[in-house]
Amino acid sequence: MSRRGALVDDRPAIFDGRARWDPDPRPRRPRPRRGLKVAGLVVVAGLLATAGVVVVARLGRPDGGAAAAPDGPATSTAKVTRQDLVARTEVDGTLGYAGEMTVVNQAQGTVTSLPEPGAVIERGQALYSVANRPVPLLYGDLPTWRRMAQDVDGDDALQLERNLVALGYATESEMLVDGKFTAATTTAVKRWQKAMGVPETGVVELGETVFLPGAIRVAEVKAQVGGGAPPGSPILTGTSTSRVVKVDLDATRQSLVKAGDKVEVTLPTGASTTGTVTDVGTVARTQGQGDKRVVVVTVTPDDPAATGSLDQAPVKVGITSARREGVLGVPVNALLALAEGGYGVRVVDGTPDGRLIVVETGLFSRGLVEVDGEGLGEGIEVEVPAS
Repeated sequence: MSRRGALVDDRPAIFDGRARWDPDPRPRRPRPRRGLKVAGLVVVAGLLATAGVVVVARLGRPDGGAAAAPDGPATSTAKVTRQDLVARTEVDGTLGYAGEMTVVNQAQGTVTSLPEPGAVIERGQALYSVANRPVPLLYGDLPTWRRMAQDVDGDDALQLERNLVALGYATESEMLVDGKFTAATTTAVKRWQKAMGVPETGVVELGETVFLPGAIRVAEVKAQVGGGAPPGSPILTGTSTSRVVKVDLDATRQSLVKAGDKVEVTLPTGASTTGTVTDVGTVARTQGQGDKRVVVVTVTPDDPAATGSLDQAPVKVGITSARREGVLGVPVNALLALAEGGYGVRVVDGTPDGRLIVVETGLFSRGLVEVDGEGLGEGIEVEVPAS
C-alpha cells in the first residue's frame, strides 16, 4: 500500500458503503461508533398529531451527529423533568345556569309590573305585581296552596316562619319556628306587611307570595303588563343563579368521567377556568338524526365569577382521558425521528455533537411527552429548537 495514505475502517463508512480514504496514515484515537442515524428531513406526524406538533428531524451525518449547515436552525436546551402528565380530550359543552323554574300566578287581577329578563330576584324582593300589590319571593320547596292565618299548621306555615326570621321580622325567641301559625306568627306577618306597604292583616292570602327553592334569574317573561293573568297561568320562567356547564357526552366515552373529576372549561373569549364534574347521567338518549347516543354530564365551575354572565354559550370542556404520575418528560420538539425507526433525544453533555439517546415515548400532554431511555434522568439537558 502506498505510504501516501491508508484505508482505515475504524471510522463509520460513508453512505455508499465504501471505505473512507484517509490521506494521513498516522495512528489516531478512533472516534466512538454511533450505530444510530437521525433521519434527514423526516416529518414526525401520525404519533405526534394528537399533540398538535410537527417535528422535523435534522439531516444526520454518517457518524450520527447533526449536520452543521451554516444556515441551519438555531438550537437551545431544555431540562428533563419528572412530573405528572395529563392528557385531555376536548368535548363541546353549553355554559348556562342550573335548574329551570316556572312561576305560576295565584292572584286575581291585572298584572301591573314584571321583571326584565336576566334580572335576579332574591328572598323578600317582588317578583311581579298584581293590582299594584307586590308578590314577593320567599324560599321553600312547597308551593303556596292555601290561605295562611292563625291556627293553621303545616309545612307551608313552617316555610313562612323560617322566611320571617331570615328577613328579620321575628327572632326565634319571639316566634317558635315549628310550623304552627300562632299569635307570634301573626305579629311577624304584620311587620312584614308594613315594610312592603300593604294592608297589615296578619293573614297571607293565596297568591300573595311565591315560594321557590332559592333566588331566581329571570329567563323569559310570559305575561304582559296590563294584561290578565288568571290563577294557574305562568308569569315567567327562570333558573337558579348557579353557573353550570352541560355536556352531551358520547355514551361510549362515559367511562372517562366521574363525579369529582376536575376539568378545564374554555370560554368563547378564549379564557379558561377549572370546573368539577358534579353529575354524570346514567340514561343515554339519542341525539340528532343519527344513532349517536349521549349522556348528560354536569360541570360546576370552581370560580363562577370567571365565567361572566353568558347564557347558553358554547364552550369547550377538557376531560382527562389519561394520566401518568411521576414520569420523565421533555418538550415534544426535542424528539428526533431515527432512520431505524422510533425516536431519540440529543443530550447536551459538552461534546461537540452531544449524545443521542434512544427513547420510548408515552403520554403526550400540552407540548410535553413522556420518555424513557437508558441514561436519561431528571435534570439532564436535551437539545430543542431555539424559540
